[in-house]
Amino acid sequence: MALDAWKSMTSFLDDEEQGLSGWLDGLSERLQAGLTEAMETGGPSAQAAKDFLNGTWLGHPLHPALVFLPLGAWSTAAVLDVLGEQRAADASIGLGILSSLPTAAAGLAQWHDIQSKPRRVGMAHALLNTIALGCYAGSWAARAAGHRKLGISLSTLGLGTTGVSGYLGGELAYNLGVGVSRTAWSTEVEGASPAISEFQVAAPASSLVEGELSAGEIEVDGQKIPLVLLKRGNQVLALNGTCTHAGGPLAEGKLVDGDCVQCPWHGSIFNMHDGTVVQSPATAPQPHFEARVRDGNVEVRAVREG
Repeated sequence: MALDAWKSMTSFLDDEEQGLSGWLDGLSERLQAGLTEAMETGGPSAQAAKDFLNGTWLGHPLHPALVFLPLGAWSTAAVLDVLGEQRAADASIGLGILSSLPTAAAGLAQWHDIQSKPRRVGMAHALLNTIALGCYAGSWAARAAGHRKLGISLSTLGLGTTGVSGYLGGELAYNLGVGVSRTAWSTEVEGASPAISEFQVAAPASSLVEGELSAGEIEVDGQKIPLVLLKRGNQVLALNGTCTHAGGPLAEGKLVDGDCVQCPWHGSIFNMHDGTVVQSPATAPQPHFEARVRDGNVEVRAVREG
């Protein structure tokens, strides 16, 4: 019964036509539009802030790495309340409130570029977290005013709300794949097949145009791997063609900043030389390949690290 109740929490968000789903979509669209406008107004500084909050520098999303701060502080406060350690409990409440702010900012940056059911679940997750934060802010104020029982009641309600919100966070990450690299199980990343270390034909050399992005493809052990290719003189640059952020087709993107490819879906930018992330929302780098022209064909193999 309890398990069914938990599962039903996300099933109502499947249907876009349902009242609550439609309301969440409308709210999400307005908020995302506002964030986009703020990004455009803020220019490079706003983009740099978004890159930082997304975790581009970290190599994976920053939000999950920050979540333990408020949750840990608030859970500790609950234990300290039981033990009668009032001052320490109150300090933990305050620490949780303060640390929730950068945590929420990182979550908002990550949420900005998702759509459909993940966006709805993310909005519900954020609203529950906002309610929890309100409970804890009220708890901290009540404690400071000497209304300890009210403060403990509010913090208990807040902790329960974070538990429900945490379930939705797990749904986002583990069932809906938000923040998971779309190339994590690609053969060249796992290194599971020796065949990926051998040169394979990816495209006819005649299909490449100097300074323009082109599509290629190889197949390893039955797995097809799309590629994005770039010809620069006698050199050919090659990356996995599936954007690590949300699976966008990089070969349909555009060339920016010299030798960088921009995903057509959400604007992530990668260096064609080594796949490093230049601009979020992507955080994981693109797998890259060694490429050569042989017998009229472009051939590629996985880059041998080290």
